[in-house]
Amino acid sequence: MQGADRVSFLQNFCTNDIKKLEPNASLEAFIPNVKGKCLGYVTVFNAADALLLITANHNTEDLVAHLERYVITEDVEISLSLGSPNTLLTGDGIEEWLQQHRPEGFVIANHWFSQSSYWIITDPDEEKTHSLQLLDDASVHAARISNGTPLYGADITEDNFAQEVNRDSLAISFTKGCYLGQEPIARIDALGNVHWHLARVDISNVEVTSGQVLNYENKPAIKVRSISKETRIALAYVRRKQNVPGESIQTDSGEVRVL
Repeated sequence: MQGADRVSFLQNFCTNDIKKLEPNASLEAFIPNVKGKCLGYVTVFNAADALLLITANHNTEDLVAHLERYVITEDVEISLSLGSPNTLLTGDGIEEWLQQHRPEGFVIANHWFSQSSYWIITDPDEEKTHSLQLLDDASVHAARISNGTPLYGADITEDNFAQEVNRDSLAISFTKGCYLGQEPIARIDALGNVHWHLARVDISNVEVTSGQVLNYENKPAIKVRSISKETRIALAYVRRKQNVPGESIQTDSGEVRVL
């Protein structure tokens, strides 16, 4: 997102406070519709002459079209880059590695894992990365799920209210002022009445698939999303009052424990 009005424009269409974003820093945000439901979930990076919005490739064209619909007289240009080269880096000592090798391109902090992690938006030099361990997708997603980090499309869709995703402290500012979808989000904050919350659950004792709904006392209690077969941990929407860490829920498919 480029143009002189990019910061004030995005401020009006996302849940976090873009005006407080320092240069070369990043934050999470939802892009809601007027009903407060999630059209997008992005990491926003404040580059020198642009805002970079990073997200999973799910309905990204629709997200761009939604934002472009509101560009009237503002100096804002939005472009979409699918399949840009990028590397996800994490692990103990990653800051030291970055300091030593200083890779080219944008280095963007994210919250994917419990330890520090970054995207490098470029093809990294093989000579600089030969000392790094390459992880397969299953291992990366196992770590992401264990940390409770959602992906748009897999764990979040436009059916979800922002507060259901359980990222309020990272992705929502309740003091920034008005934006599209702010009224229902503020009302939910005041009343606390979302019925589902995204949580990590232990599915060791059940056989489930992504998208499956598990019932408790003949009522939906758990909506399963991302699953790690390696760790038997999943991300799932758990009904309010049952989404307490340590809570065991005896579903129609077996026992599930909230982590």
